[in-house]
Amino acid sequence: MATEWVLLPVPQEDHAELKEMVEYRQLQRGEAPSPSLEELSGDGLVVDMVRRGAFGRHQAWPVPALKRLSEGSTLTAQRWATVMDFCARNPEEIFSTEEVSAKTGIPVSAWRDACRKIRAHLRKHYPEVPTWEHEPIAGAPMWPLVAISGRYLKVPDQLYVGITAEQATRWISIR
Repeated sequence: MATEWVLLPVPQEDHAELKEMVEYRQLQRGEAPSPSLEELSGDGLVVDMVRRGAFGRHQAWPVPALKRLSEGSTLTAQRWATVMDFCARNPEEIFSTEEVSAKTGIPVSAWRDACRKIRAHLRKHYPEVPTWEHEPIAGAPMWPLVAISGRYLKVPDQLYVGITAEQATRWISIR
């Protein structure tokens, strides 16, 4: 079986030692000691990096805010709670708009509507949730789910959402 390579940032001072360790283990497996140019330029590495970055930047919400979302009476809150329930059963995975619709019974148009309305809903009802630090959305409330545009994942341009393990644990604890 060929090695599937992923990007891993390492401190400069550890690079040589870790490179040597990887090369040794690859030789033990009978595999090439480092990835080929084709393996390095593959879409898989880009997608992995985008996913890791999105999940790594996401901050878990405080439990009281999650509890309010789970008990929300607005259609937007109810739809998000339903999708949070689904994603919490599959932490660290991402799902397209179509998959979310198929797995939750929320029509695609209704889920898209909830995604369009969530920022205003969060600004109005959730002042204590983490906010984004980078432009162009600096200061905007962070969604309770990780969201990635399909164009960054090299797949059909839908919105893809997922939940971090920490957020899933918090969500499950209040549900």
